[in-house]
Amino acid sequence: MVPLPKPFSRAASTIDSAISEGRAEEAMHKLIAALRTGRDDKAMRLLAADWIETIGLRPGDAKALRKGNRALREDWLDISDMHGKLMSDGMTFKGATDATAEYFGCSDRHVEKCVAERRAVSDATREID
Repeated sequence: MVPLPKPFSRAASTIDSAISEGRAEEAMHKLIAALRTGRDDKAMRLLAADWIETIGLRPGDAKALRKGNRALREDWLDISDMHGKLMSDGMTFKGATDATAEYFGCSDRHVEKCVAERRAVSDATREID
């Protein structure tokens, strides 16, 4: 069977032709404006996805997207939850840390950092309330 054609829109076609003609900055501004104002359609979203996929992320781009904030540790919430549950079940801090580190396959120090991060977040939320 013949595949269905890609969605078409006049605005997406204009942006696509600007990219093809080497006017990438102009195309990027038009695409961003359309996406932010909600005047986009399926063809524009497909064009934006293709563009993002083609360009990708360069080193340092992820930090810029986070607006300079450091990345959260992977599984930090699960690690701190398990540690807290083990502590509430009567285990010592060291025992809970060792058991959590073994379960997640990480170091004791990583577990301690995750627990400290959780405490900092809960303290910050208490101050807001």
